[in-house]
Amino acid sequence: MNVKRFGLMIAILSVGYSAEAGTGKQTTTFLVTANYQAVCRWIDQNSNAIDESTGAEVLGVRGRQSKLRKETKEGAFTFVVDHQPEQHGQFRTVLLSSDKANLVSQETEILVERDKDATRITINVVATVSGHTGMAIAIGIRPSLRGMRKLLETQFGTPTEP
Repeated sequence: MNVKRFGLMIAILSVGYSAEAGTGKQTTTFLVTANYQAVCRWIDQNSNAIDESTGAEVLGVRGRQSKLRKETKEGAFTFVVDHQPEQHGQFRTVLLSSDKANLVSQETEILVERDKDATRITINVVATVSGHTGMAIAIGIRPSLRGMRKLLETQFGTPTEP
């Protein structure tokens, strides 16, 4: 009987803890027809276009930092991200601050790799939000991920299937 109570108490504490801050992740991988250097150069020089493709409004830019505004089902919020310099085809954008108190962290990574006659792009987005489940956060990330993919496929074209 005590073992059952202890197990139930652990389960309740675990559920309570996970409800405090959930982490969601979404990833997409696709090919574009442009060469590796052209893709890397464009991503590095067009962080505003990438930010806007996620549905965010660019309010200002200072160096590699962008102040953005995003409208969600919970209302509008502003946040500041840092677009870190490219390192071997890897681009990272990290959350620096947000007026949305429950947005704990957010990171976007774009990885560009050579792939035969094409270029492979992988986009990973990870966010941690207090008071939300990982599944709800992952679902909330999808539109931003789709927007970035559409922008890059439109910019560089996609290989046709033989």
